Amino acid sequence: MSSPCFPTTIVIFGASGDLAWRKLVPALYNNFIKGRMPECASVVGVARRPYNDTEFQTRLRDGVQQFSPETFDEASWRSFRQLLRHFRGNLEQQEDFARLSAYLGELEGGPANRSYYLSTSPEHYASVVSAIGKTDLATQEAGWRRIVIEKPFGHDLASACALNQTIHGVFDESQVYRIDHYLGKETAQNILFFRFANTGYLQDCGRRPASYRAP
Repeated sequence: MSSPCFPTTIVIFGASGDLAWRKLVPALYNNFIKGRMPECASVVGVARRPYNDTEFQTRLRDGVQQFSPETFDEASWRSFRQLLRHFRGNLEQQEDFARLSAYLGELEGGPANRSYYLSTSPEHYASVVSAIGKTDLATQEAGWRRIVIEKPFGHDLASACALNQTIHGVFDESQVYRIDHYLGKETAQNILFFRFANTGYLQDCGRRPASYRAP
């Protein structure tokens, strides 16, 4: 007999933006069809757009079709879309976070894990984190809480340290995930250039010169 499913909610702040449309939701859809998301999971998109759930799902469907056409399947999408919800809220208004807290509590119906994904403009990072803290959305009494922060994490050392201080005022470091898709990109590209510009050398790497003698 399988154990009961413990609810998990993925809250995407800035869910009407390009990142969620192109990357996040297609990735979640692909995890769903691979069996990596339980049926008791929920994905709640938070944005100012006046979508209802059906309109939100239709927009995201277009993104999955366009950016993951090789895996899109209508029957799979119909199952996946049941996980998607839209919550209309302004990221700069504290009272909207209080409403979000009540909405999530009603949706989950009890203890649940939550992951907060900041798919917003960088100027909203600190205010969103502060609002999460003021409305007790980060407390882990009824399940774990995580926060995922998209690039860029500050624009210099001072701003990165200030943002870190704000985050650590609400979340423990073990709850924080920072993502930068371009960190180390130039180095990785240089490795690829070196690899393919030196194919002859690499082919000879396993050959020892005739004068070589084993020690």
